[in-house]
Amino acid sequence: MTAHHRSPEWQRTVRANRSKIAATLPARCIDCGGAIRPGDRWQVGHRIPVVVAKAQGWTTAQINDLSNLGPTHAKAPGQRACNQIAGGKLGAKKTQAKAAAKRETTKRMPSW
Repeated sequence: MTAHHRSPEWQRTVRANRSKIAATLPARCIDCGGAIRPGDRWQVGHRIPVVVAKAQGWTTAQINDLSNLGPTHAKAPGQRACNQIAGGKLGAKKTQAKAAAKRETTKRMPSW
């Protein structure tokens, strides 16, 4: 979990907007496109991921705006945990990019 998602501001945002998003159910998961029906387990997620939005210069208010929030599957029996899967993929991509950059700068020279 990122510092953004641990912040009190994000916690207030979720509490304030969860009922607004729940009123739109049934809806599509913002991560996988699958159906989320009333009674399903779901979480509030970002349509544009926080790291992508920050890289584009978005403010915290823009990132947490209701227009950038939507329902995403939470971990439950028989369901995917789309929000965590999407975050894990972004984290893995970032780690792989760092490793690739390091390999480029430390290419081994022949030892003859």
